[in-house]
Amino acid sequence: MTLVVSEGTLLRSYPYSESSQILKVLTPGRGIVSLIARGTKKRGAVGDAPVQSFEEALFTFGAKPGRELHTLRDVQPRGAPYRLAGDLARLTGASLVAELLLAHHLEDGDEELYRWVRRVVERLCSVQEAEVLGWSLSGGWRTLAFLGFLPELASCISCGRRRDGEGDREVDRLDIAAGGLLCPQCSMAALHLPRVGPGARRELAALVEGRPPLIRRGKRAHISLLEAFALEHLAPSRKLRAFAALRSVIGTDPGKSRCDASKRRADGLPARVAEGGRKRPPHSG
Repeated sequence: MTLVVSEGTLLRSYPYSESSQILKVLTPGRGIVSLIARGTKKRGAVGDAPVQSFEEALFTFGAKPGRELHTLRDVQPRGAPYRLAGDLARLTGASLVAELLLAHHLEDGDEELYRWVRRVVERLCSVQEAEVLGWSLSGGWRTLAFLGFLPELASCISCGRRRDGEGDREVDRLDIAAGGLLCPQCSMAALHLPRVGPGARRELAALVEGRPPLIRRGKRAHISLLEAFALEHLAPSRKLRAFAALRSVIGTDPGKSRCDASKRRADGLPARVAEGGRKRPPHSG
């Protein structure tokens, strides 16, 4: 057994017995590790204070080669705990990122991914209410990019024609299974695919790059696009519940009506999206 000391972020905890828990912890060097925390339901059993979901802490655990479950020896929270539990929308945004990571079963360490997750949690705790959805979506899209599912938004995946020109007013289609945009010419035989207009294309690119815009329209359509992309490429064994929860807490678009749905279609965001080589995500400024 090797004694490991690592910083980490608690993604989720599960009851294991009357007094113990299983902790799923994201670490920069080992990916997601599963720790059995014995007696943690008893006051003062481990560390000086309980660790909260999405809180960063220093974890000490005994790691055995070939074992998926390791024994937690000590946990020391780092800094003040994040108060996400008091705001359902912010908590749901962080939970969405956690679900994507857990669905992928991340086994390899990634320092940049870890720092990105920390940044998303910190921003969800501090931004204005209107910015929460943008950071939730950006947290999801960029996390998928780190996991190797970077959508191609700059060029048509069929003919290679550039799609990121400022003056381009054409409406593309997002081929979710193939992982990128199809220009109008290449999507003539794929009219069932979600429409992505110039405004939506710029918003998606900013979300993937970690520069979330203020999402004013097409909120549910944005959630559905991310959900469909995640389901297609992660193929999770369990339902990703955070998407439905996020829809329920963000409300509807202002003035939502049939007329508003037509405007969303004109802007390139679908009213509804049917569910269905590793690249690095672009640098975020």
